[in-house]
Amino acid sequence: MDFKTFFVKKVMMSFFVSVTCICAAMALVGMVFEPDARFSYEAFLSPLIFGATASIPSLVQYSKKDLSLRQTAIRNVLHFLLLEAVILSILYFLGLLTSVSMAVSLGISIFVIDLTVNLVMWINDKRTAKEFNYALKKLQDDYGAGE
Repeated sequence: MDFKTFFVKKVMMSFFVSVTCICAAMALVGMVFEPDARFSYEAFLSPLIFGATASIPSLVQYSKKDLSLRQTAIRNVLHFLLLEAVILSILYFLGLLTSVSMAVSLGISIFVIDLTVNLVMWINDKRTAKEFNYALKKLQDDYGAGE
């Protein structure tokens, strides 16, 4: 897969699913740890910023050639570790992590979001493969009937 296709299909889709999940996670974690906090309109930008930041580690998964199952698994683990490190580091340096329990909750949230993104991507890839296989089968049937 070329980089442009990878970027559009994987990174952009990952971004949009991440932003949706980040909004939900921010609401849930915020209600637990900062229930009285109120935000201005700038708060609407943070899911977009974190979604973009979370998309950067996805570049680790890019390869011009097909990867073995082991190589794919290693890249997925590396992606997850980078994702956790980048997001939690940013939150720490911005002073937004106020306790260890909050950091653990956010770490778990990042894991759940990453799992959700991967699930949505897998479902989409499965649907695309099914459509492609159906089109190939139809083409074979049409070609076989023409002989």
